[in-house]
Amino acid sequence: MEYVEGRNLSQVLIQSGRFSTHAAVAVIGQVLDALACAHGLGVVHRDVKPANILLFADQRVKMTDFGISRLDTSALTQAGSVLGTPSYMSPEQCRGEPVDARSDLFSAGVVLYEMLSGGRPFTGSNLTEVALQVMSQPPPNLQIVRPDVPSPLIAAIEQALSKDPQDRFGSAVAMASALRRSVAEDATADRTIIVRGPRTRFTAEALSTVERKLTQHVGPIARHLVQTAARQAMSMEELHEIVARRIDHPELRTRFRNEVMRSPAAPNATAIPPSLAQAGERELTTYVGPIARILVKRALQVAKSPGDFWQTLALHIEREADRRAFMSKRRE
Repeated sequence: MEYVEGRNLSQVLIQSGRFSTHAAVAVIGQVLDALACAHGLGVVHRDVKPANILLFADQRVKMTDFGISRLDTSALTQAGSVLGTPSYMSPEQCRGEPVDARSDLFSAGVVLYEMLSGGRPFTGSNLTEVALQVMSQPPPNLQIVRPDVPSPLIAAIEQALSKDPQDRFGSAVAMASALRRSVAEDATADRTIIVRGPRTRFTAEALSTVERKLTQHVGPIARHLVQTAARQAMSMEELHEIVARRIDHPELRTRFRNEVMRSPAAPNATAIPPSLAQAGERELTTYVGPIARILVKRALQVAKSPGDFWQTLALHIEREADRRAFMSKRRE
């Protein structure tokens, strides 16, 4: 499934139909990341649906129309056709009750269901029919429509679509983690696997510095982004890269990277010429993607010679044939 620059998910679904499990979770995972930021600021979206999810060619996903607090009945279609927004509302929204972040998680579950099945779980010819389904009927069995969807992912979607908010995930972060774990074991064999060591503990001063610089580009949401990245990253370089991806404008993203990634050279870094480091990153990116930037930084800290540097990078390439091809381009 290729992303199309600036098109919303609704348009992509109409044109392309179902998503693979990994592609669907990748999209909804970013939607949940965005919702986590909003929820952290006390904002409930209230209108999570494909039309408000934008897909970009660089694999980024954006949520739009934050803060909608009521259903615009003028947007409903006439009786006899399938309704739009009501199909994604939570049961408590349909009942006119107060909603919290868990309502958005229900809606995100509906969107994920649609991405995998090709159809909405709750439909009808009018608002009443849709609302009754949302409030009282379980969605059609997704495993029948898509037997290739892993059971843990089915279970996660069912939890997200629980009628009672108490039975759903406690937060967008928890739901995103569950979705990503559910497809991790189903990863294809040709994916590069990076074994992580003990999680790095970052000092408050270091995180404050990153937050201050990031705030210049994304505003007060920087605090949440930095704290979230700190729970995921294994090094300061990786934390920098995670939060840099949250800056939409390419020039500002580059400026931020230049600001925060200037650090004293590691003891062994002088053993590797800059031209060799650049060549290593360029070649490694072919096999592992953008994370090559971080892997090169780590290799520069431990490699004692150009040959050692190249061998260290090769360890991150899973296929033997690919490792040989990579090593054949070694420059010393």
